[in-house]
Amino acid sequence: MGLILVAGCGADMNDAAPSDNNVVSDVIVASNDVTGSVQEWQVDVDSTVARSGDVTFTIDNDGTVGHEFLIVKTDIPPGEIPTAGDHFPEDAEGIEVIDEIGEFAVGTTESLTVTLARGSYQLVCNLPEHYENGMFVGFDVVT
Repeated sequence: MGLILVAGCGADMNDAAPSDNNVVSDVIVASNDVTGSVQEWQVDVDSTVARSGDVTFTIDNDGTVGHEFLIVKTDIPPGEIPTAGDHFPEDAEGIEVIDEIGEFAVGTTESLTVTLARGSYQLVCNLPEHYENGMFVGFDVVT
């Protein structure tokens, strides 16, 4: 299952108390199982929000070359992690690489389960020139 986003315009969320404990503010988190793909030059996922705790990412390589999939905790806006040469240093200040699926072959699917705390993340491919060419997406973890 993926994420269902519900955004209201002008509605006061204090008017109605949610009865479903999967409702967080104006976001409904349907599942912590995230599916997606990597390909030139994008990272696509069916959900950009999860609850804190165990999150499973199942990622297809739909590209024409190998890609990797990193989960990076950072407050730096998506796509703006400073690069040094053709990728960003994975031990740079302001980022924490939580875990990764190392480079995997075209046409294959890999899964990774990680425990994530509340915060802002980026899901990226950091192979040479891949991040700079758009292989990232913002990801938020809520309580």
